Amino acid sequence: MVPHIARIRPLLLWMALLLPVLCRAQGYEVSGESSLTGTFTLTVYDGDSTFHSYTEKATKGMFRFAGKVERPVLAAVEHPAMQHPLFFYLENTRIAICVNATHPDVSVIKGSRSNSEYRYVMERLHSAADPNGFLRQEVKENPSSIYLPFILYRQMSTLDESVVRQLIVQMTDEARHTYHYTLLRRWMRQTPTVSEGSEMPDFAWIDSHKNRRTFAAERDTQGYTLVFFSATWCERCHSQLDYARRLLENRNAEVITINIDDNPNGWEAQNLKQLSVDHLPYMILVDKNGNVVARDMRMWELEKFIKRMRD
Repeated sequence: MVPHIARIRPLLLWMALLLPVLCRAQGYEVSGESSLTGTFTLTVYDGDSTFHSYTEKATKGMFRFAGKVERPVLAAVEHPAMQHPLFFYLENTRIAICVNATHPDVSVIKGSRSNSEYRYVMERLHSAADPNGFLRQEVKENPSSIYLPFILYRQMSTLDESVVRQLIVQMTDEARHTYHYTLLRRWMRQTPTVSEGSEMPDFAWIDSHKNRRTFAAERDTQGYTLVFFSATWCERCHSQLDYARRLLENRNAEVITINIDDNPNGWEAQNLKQLSVDHLPYMILVDKNGNVVARDMRMWELEKFIKRMRD
């Protein structure tokens, strides 16, 4: 047994020497070079809904951050003098950054495979003739991509709202465990699903005879449709509904009235949640093509709209 131990002793010694190195290799090290002086901040979006920030004072234009992440995650380097943060993907490896303070997006970053993939997607997005179509294809091919939630979040202002909603629900697995996926889901919950200019989704309701009706079957395909949400106890609803009907009489328009009392679920009815109806009376005007002209329309807005129709 002793000779056997003597043979493995050198191997144990090498393992002892390599263990600290291997442990260090499991973390990240971000070394940065910049013309700026002062304090840099590294923000790591390392949780589904949380982030952590670290600060480091630059010495002779150099700064360094070290730590560990469980998986590749989005990070950002910031400085008070920079116009906007430098975003990149952080993983447990050595990453060297030459920060371009004026144009952070063109900064040179070496050592991060994830960052290269992220930038590759961004470059193709910026050169795409149809950004909506490009993102549709990317999500279809890579629904678990950790990069797409952040890219989609950054591009929201330039994309159709309906496209954003379609892409969010297609994302799976790793994509759902990113910080910006959580923000996208929060945005989707807080933003009405029906916006002006978007297509009115089909929805169902129960009428006073307990029959199920749908918007697709009831709407006017030759003119305008005013969807009017009311309630038996709402006196203001009754007077405004009568007035709206008089205004739209002989105007190539139809009024669909939905009494929320007819649904046993009341305010919890699916159609109210789907259309983000949270008060009464509530009016949504839809054109002949099924597109929303106005939501949460006030009576004076309806009067103004009808005046434009006459003119």
